[in-house]
Amino acid sequence: MTKQILTIFMVLFLGLNAFSQRGSSLNSTNAVNVTEEVNKFGLSIVKAYFDNQCNFVYSKLANEWTDFNSGTKISKNSVPQSTFCADSPIMTDLGFSFSDYLNHYQPEILNNLQFAQKYPRLQTLLQLRSGDFYFGGDIQKPNGSQIFHTPTAIRFVIRKNARNVFEITKI
Repeated sequence: MTKQILTIFMVLFLGLNAFSQRGSSLNSTNAVNVTEEVNKFGLSIVKAYFDNQCNFVYSKLANEWTDFNSGTKISKNSVPQSTFCADSPIMTDLGFSFSDYLNHYQPEILNNLQFAQKYPRLQTLLQLRSGDFYFGGDIQKPNGSQIFHTPTAIRFVIRKNARNVFEITKI
């Protein structure tokens, strides 16, 4: 009888332990998937600038976004697409391509907690919250060259909206 109880206990213990490890692995997998999603979205924005597709970038703006430099909230209704696109942050006439960008830069992707820890002054200004992701497209690869003169041009914050689609909330 004692042997049966011990066997049952071991089966339950091993089963729960395996389940908890599997759950941990699933959380880790989900974090990787979200990071890949954020990277894919961010690179689509950078590529759109190189392809002179500012209308694509404008379509990905939230209805209200925050200016990255001032912390000012801006309504999409108050800024027509033509005005937004006239002030494009990436100069596409510099002779560099999106392929050049990929060869020289490795985007930094941070969740709100990582961002607050690494950039506390910006966190005070921008107030990233749970569900926000920072895309820092201005991080050079170790052997990369600086091909942009405005390093802040390709950094923004994104969040999934009610339709579960990423949109730019801070740029």
